[in-house]
Amino acid sequence: MTVELLGSYWTLGAAAGPAGEQRCLHDLRTRIELAARVGYTGMGFWHADLAHIKSTVGFKVMRQLLQDNGIRHIEVEWLLDWYTSDHRRVASDQTRALLLEAAEAIGARHIKIGDLHNDCAEVPKLTEEFALLCAQAAQRGTMVLFEMLPAQFSKAPSLDAVVAICEGSGAKNGGIMLDNLHLQRTATPPSDIVRKIGKHIPLGIEINDGVLSLPVKFEDSVINKRLLPGDGEFDIAAFLHAVWDQGYEGPIGVEVLNEYMRHWTLDTCATVSFAKTSAVVFAARNQWLKQRGSAE
Repeated sequence: MTVELLGSYWTLGAAAGPAGEQRCLHDLRTRIELAARVGYTGMGFWHADLAHIKSTVGFKVMRQLLQDNGIRHIEVEWLLDWYTSDHRRVASDQTRALLLEAAEAIGARHIKIGDLHNDCAEVPKLTEEFALLCAQAAQRGTMVLFEMLPAQFSKAPSLDAVVAICEGSGAKNGGIMLDNLHLQRTATPPSDIVRKIGKHIPLGIEINDGVLSLPVKFEDSVINKRLLPGDGEFDIAAFLHAVWDQGYEGPIGVEVLNEYMRHWTLDTCATVSFAKTSAVVFAARNQWLKQRGSAE
């Protein structure tokens, strides 16, 4: 198996940030060609960025650019409030429609969702709404991956809860997005990935690095203080070994939201993130293969 890397939207978005300008202001062709040139075979796209692309370049041209440059693993994100029934659902449904349209038009591997700041839906309601969303996504040929978040943000802050949602939905295209940061912050051991997640459940994988000490400002640590793989203290190798033991063979995403990277050029974001991530991933892969007495 050849390990392929997916550059998340925030990793490759240069000045874009979740608390400021969410659109990437760089030319789409340049972004895609640069990602491909440094070695990425996957890219992520945020809903605000997708709305701008739809109204300017168009999804048909976008799909051709991705195909021409060998970008075959595509992520579209992020859907929130999909479980609500008040005024928030109106805006959420608009984003849902956009992400479903984009996923079908550009051939996305998955749509990433979460229940950030969930204040109204427990696991039974999340399961019901997840099933509905997965059914809509299945009609468009894509998966829906629920990102497990810590209890500070979510009402499903454990592998047990997210697995229950996936199992309860009965959706073959409904799975889990595993971010090593969130497993670190929920004290979830890598062994739980193998022990608790059945191989029939689709997965997505994201890695980043950081410090082991718990942050004083939790949300700030998530959106401003993540580090590139290899720059921190996380045991990324143990996480990846567990993922591969579970049977995962898809792309490895790198999602780094850091205030210093928002001052980098587009070229630096792509080049440095790929170099650091590939070094960590391939070292982990070689170690994993060695432990099993095999080689690729």
